[in-house]
Amino acid sequence: MNKKTTCKYCDSTNVVKYGTHEGIQRYWCKDCKRKFADNKALPEMKTPISHISSALSCYFGGMPLDAIQRHLQQQFGVYYSEMGIYNWVKRFAKEAIDRVKDFKPIAGDTWIADETVLKVGGKNIWFFDVIDEKTRYLLASRLSSTRTTKDAALVLNEAKRIAGKLPKRIITDKLAAYVDGIEYVFGADTEHIQSRPFAVENNTQMIERFHETFKQRTKVMRGLKNIETAHDFVDGWLVHYNYLRPHTALDDKTPAEVVGIDYPYGNWADVTRHKPSKPVVTQFNTYYVWRNLNNIIFDIMN
Repeated sequence: MNKKTTCKYCDSTNVVKYGTHEGIQRYWCKDCKRKFADNKALPEMKTPISHISSALSCYFGGMPLDAIQRHLQQQFGVYYSEMGIYNWVKRFAKEAIDRVKDFKPIAGDTWIADETVLKVGGKNIWFFDVIDEKTRYLLASRLSSTRTTKDAALVLNEAKRIAGKLPKRIITDKLAAYVDGIEYVFGADTEHIQSRPFAVENNTQMIERFHETFKQRTKVMRGLKNIETAHDFVDGWLVHYNYLRPHTALDDKTPAEVVGIDYPYGNWADVTRHKPSKPVVTQFNTYYVWRNLNNIIFDIMN
């Protein structure tokens, strides 16, 4: 061989040619005993990384699936089904989520909490989130069919867990659920500031601008079909927002860079190139088990 071919599964160079398929050379790894194709696709996938990462960037950048489908066909001359493209989104969003769930941002002392309504399966679902005022890092989010004290407390408690600290002050709108929720989670150590309409300071405009961008994206999707797809999209969007999308107001840095997180991936292409160290489904289920336990613990304590 003129070039040194490495196994896509174990990175071994102890490989031999193993015939061709549709004009693509295949190899056999003598160490891990697996076959793989000599192309730019990931292990156990036929699609090149460039096609998948382009689809992910388009999706979280605001394009609907049918437009992404046309874009890929024009750019690469290959037809992919909308379901196939969406399956890429689900798979790699989950992998991206798993890689960021243990990061600890260096958050500031002022946080902003707010909520907005989304259409999920034709019903109204509330999207709660908490953002760090200084860095614009989105600390936590929650989808719920209600706007209760429990919902406010759960998203606030998640923000506290992620940041590893209490804020000195938190700004919210006039939703009554925040009053008891903040007292329950933060106690008297955190000042609660309820924003007034048109206030120059201590307002929720930053997070409301985020909501406007977020809701414009969900409109392009023609609505979220069910709570599962909503969770997939919301969690993937937060990775995109915090770690991959530079912000003009942050001197073209990502919120993750500003809070001191050394995230090794600069775009979706970097994410898709990474080989997960263990099955993604197991990791993602663990994430949701933690979320459900958080709900149960709150109910027990109340």
